[in-house]
Amino acid sequence: MKIYIIKNHDKRILGKDLEWLDGTDAALVFHTEHRDIALNQLIELNAKDINLRAQIIECQADKKGRPIMLLESAAASASNSASANNIQTDAA
Repeated sequence: MKIYIIKNHDKRILGKDLEWLDGTDAALVFHTEHRDIALNQLIELNAKDINLRAQIIECQADKKGRPIMLLESAAASASNSASANNIQTDAA
């Protein structure tokens, strides 16, 4: 199933409470099955902040309806930060 989320220029994801999140908890992310609803939300956000640079992202949903892309990127971020920590400790 395809769903739509909103991501800003800082790679932060819009949450259900209309706050910008890092996307690690997919259950808190604003998502919709309908692109027009996502577009309406984006227009409302732009009306409040005219300098906002955000875009609608299409992604797949898991069985619970959460964005899969976020779960994969959170796992990749965790593994990248673990690798970075190992490099730093090896250098010391």
